[in-house]
Amino acid sequence: MLPGSFVENKRSCGRANCHCADGKSLHTQYQISVLIDGQPKTFHVPKSMVDQVRKMIRLRQRFEEAATAICKINLRRFLKERKKS
Repeated sequence: MLPGSFVENKRSCGRANCHCADGKSLHTQYQISVLIDGQPKTFHVPKSMVDQVRKMIRLRQRFEEAATAICKINLRRFLKERKKS
């Protein structure tokens, strides 16, 4: 699992003779954005790791969704038990 969000940006590299100089055929840049000590940080993701990183971030998101669902169920159970007492 990985924290943060996956970010895909398109940008030009700045070289005058590059195919991206026309502003239409831009380079794709992949990053993850995370909070570290309350501060947002971004980290480059190599193209070879894009699929793996996307899966790891989605796994963490699914984990958090499951944890939220479990907490809601436990809260309902607690409130139900409290009423019985």
